[in-house]
Order: sequence, then C-alpha cells, then structure tokens
Amino acid sequence: MEFIELADYPVSAGRVVEWQPTARTHWADWPRDSRAVSYNHEHHLRDALEHSRIRDRRAYWLGNAFRIEGPLDTSAWQHALDTLIDRHESLRSHVTIEGGRPARYTQPPGEIRVRPVDAGSTASTMATYRLVERLLDEGTTPTRWPAYVCVTIENRGGFTVLIAADHSLVDGYSTGIIGSELPRLYAAAVTGEDTLAPQSESGGYLDYCHGERAFADAATVETAGVRIWREFFDEADDGSEIAPATGPLAPTAPFSRVAARPVALREGTHTAPRVPQRTLAIEVLDADAADLAGAAAREKRQGLFAVLLAAFAATATEYGAGRDFRTVVPLHTRYEERWAETVGWFVGLTPFHLDTAGARGVAELIAPAGQELRRTRAAAAVPFGRVCELLEVRPRISFMVSYMDVRAIPLARTWVDSDTRWLRSRNVSDNEFYFWFIRTPTGVTLNMRYPGTARATRDIHRHVLRMRELLADYVRFGDATIRPIEGAPLSWR
Repeated sequence: MEFIELADYPVSAGRVVEWQPTARTHWADWPRDSRAVSYNHEHHLRDALEHSRIRDRRAYWLGNAFRIEGPLDTSAWQHALDTLIDRHESLRSHVTIEGGRPARYTQPPGEIRVRPVDAGSTASTMATYRLVERLLDEGTTPTRWPAYVCVTIENRGGFTVLIAADHSLVDGYSTGIIGSELPRLYAAAVTGEDTLAPQSESGGYLDYCHGERAFADAATVETAGVRIWREFFDEADDGSEIAPATGPLAPTAPFSRVAARPVALREGTHTAPRVPQRTLAIEVLDADAADLAGAAAREKRQGLFAVLLAAFAATATEYGAGRDFRTVVPLHTRYEERWAETVGWFVGLTPFHLDTAGARGVAELIAPAGQELRRTRAAAAVPFGRVCELLEVRPRISFMVSYMDVRAIPLARTWVDSDTRWLRSRNVSDNEFYFWFIRTPTGVTLNMRYPGTARATRDIHRHVLRMRELLADYVRFGDATIRPIEGAPLSWR
C-alpha cells in the first residue's frame, strides 16, 4: 500500500463534486457531550488554534483514494456516506476550547446528512489536482465542523473517490476502514441490500477517549510508560542545547546525529526554514518474501516488524550512524476487540533503542529488536502529550518508524485493481524523517517523507535501496552481512 500525497495520485479531469456533511443546526447548538477528549485531540487542536492565531494554518489530514467502475449513482452514494457517518460517532462530534478547557458536542445517528455541491468540471489533470487539494485542505480544518470531506471525480468509465479527515478524527488504520466500508455501503445501496450492521455505540471512539483520558490523568512520573520515556530521554540527551548550525536538526547534520538523538529536548533559538518535504514509496518485500521473512521471525518468536527494524538499524550502522540506533515508533492502542473497526485516533508513541555493536548480520539483531518492542510497549498506553506534561519537556521528534499490517481489512485484496491509495496532506519541515512500513496481501511497502533537498533525496534513496538488499539477502540466505559502506556517514540533508 502506498501512503502518498495527493500530487502522487493519478487524478484525471472530470466533473468534481464535493459531498458536504450538513447538520440542521450549528454545532454550538448540539447536545453537550460529557465524555472527555483525548490528549491527542486536545494537543492537536491547541496547536491548530495557535497556528491559526499567527496566520500560519497547516493541513494535517489523512485520507483514502480509490476508483469505482461504472456511472455514479448519486442517490446511492449519498446514502452510503450518510450510513458511514451514522456508523462512526467521531464523524458526528466536534471539539472546541471553552474557558481554556476542551468541550465536546455530539449528534446522534440520523442527524447528519450529506449534500452534493458541484465544484465544476476540470479540463486537465493539473486543474483537477489543484481544485481537489484546495477542497481537501479547506474541508479538514480541526477548528471547524465538519473536519472531513469527500470528493468524487466523474469521468469516462467510472468515478474516483477521495475522502479525507483531520488527524484528530482518524489514524492510518481508520482511513483503511473508511476505504473498506464506503464501497460496500455504496454497493449495498445500489442493490438495496444491507451488508453492514450498525456499529454499537459501546464500541465508539468517544468512549475510548473518555477511558484513555481517565487513565492518562491518573498517570504519574512513576507509571511504567512514563518511566520508559524518561529513561529514553536521559540516554538520548547529553544536556546541551541544540545549536542551529551543528545540532541534529541542522541542515548539515549527519544521520548519525539524527539516529542517535531522534527526540530533541533543547532547541536553540532559531527559526527553522520551511522546506517542502518529498515523498517516496517503494516495495521492500513482495508477498512471498514477506511470508518467508515472517515465518523466519516466528521461529525466533518475533514478528515481521522486528525484522524490518533490524534491517533499518543495520543499514544505518553500515552508513556510519554508530552502534546506537534510536527512533520513535507509533503503535496502535486498539487494545479491545470492540475498537477493531472504529474510526478514530488510536495511536500511542514508544521509544526504540537498538545496540548494533558486535552484530555481524541482520539475523543477530532480530531478537533484540523484538524484545525492545515488547519492553517499551507500555509507553504507548500513556498519551505522549501527558508524558511531556509529567516530565516537563517539549520534545521535537525528527525520526519515526511505523509498521501497519492491514491484510485483514475487508477488500484489501482489491486495492490494486481499484487504484486504492492512502493519502496524507503536504508537509513542510527541514528536519522530519518519517517512515511507514505497510503490509498488504501484495507485500510490504516502505513509505516515507523527508526534507526536499538534493542531499536528503540522495541519501534516502541510498539508505532504502541498501535496506532492501539486506532484506532480500535475509530472505534468501537466512542472514545478511553488515558491512561498512564507502562514503559514510549519511548526511540526510
């Protein structure tokens, strides 16, 4: 699965329609919801309000794009969207700040209905892209409701669907859920069959947020997850202020500094340049290779993610990043079965540290990588915002590696034929290096975004291609030798 920007998706010219969720009354007149707001949502909203105050609005949306063959049945599509909104209460809720505290307002099922708005017909691919990106950016602002939007593009033979929501409402897995439910709801509306049962409110995201908030509020500096982060900060921080010209976030910083210190605690007083980020998506394992690598990992009582992290760390070591490989790993927090098909932001962050000293091959790093994932998993249960409050830090994460196995999502085997992609908004940053491994029925794809400089582009491509070689050798021979690479270390800028 490719996780890309809209600019990388093949949109075509056609009739563009925006499907706007509409309520009978303004959200301020909705029923007040006493359930607590998650830390993720609150911190995300406060950040958006601050950027809005200084007129520096930034889009942070996630989305899904896919193609449906045949003419668009507008009534059936409208019914499908209405049903989707009824099924997921996060799409019927709005959070604002009142008196300095988050407040939630929620509508019951049946109160939100979509209406089509003709956005015009485009004559070129570029015109379509510009129009759709504007609609998605403007329709996903977290300070307003709705913070999600759906757009269809009708042309010869069928129509393309693009649906996006602000990150406060969805995570990566949620975009897969939405992309799975909408085609099925549409097909059911066309045929008159009801194939999806209404979702139980007891499995709603807002109930999860309420419970997560209670757990987070009760956390202390001695809570297991908080202690794990404190130890990671202490190990990665040498106590010095980060200098703009020489620190790990500097334009000339080598990757060795980024990998050794992915979370910066003390930044110098400087204004970071607004560097547009570039994207790259590359298959690192096909379906058969992923199965073989996973089977080999299970023999060591580990998972495929441990193999991928081991190869990532080995590549960094080869390019001179040193023995200590450090990064931040997002993990899902859908701990109960009732959250499995719920749309929301179910993600916590964990630190990851792998000592590669003495390892001669990737195989030697797999067990330590898996053990580290299990050791630090408790950190994901405490929202990162709460961790920062308790430890009185304001860290800046510059390096993150994620893994999602989405093979179980319905319709996953049809994604190639339906041109399905996961989408994300454009990013501007001179120091963020984010990586997402996504496993589907067709294999494992590594998706990434990084500073859009020539040096960073060169180094990212070198790193990823070498890592793919290591994974191929591991699958074929049971191990892959770690060796220094000429031209190390990487600069990643």
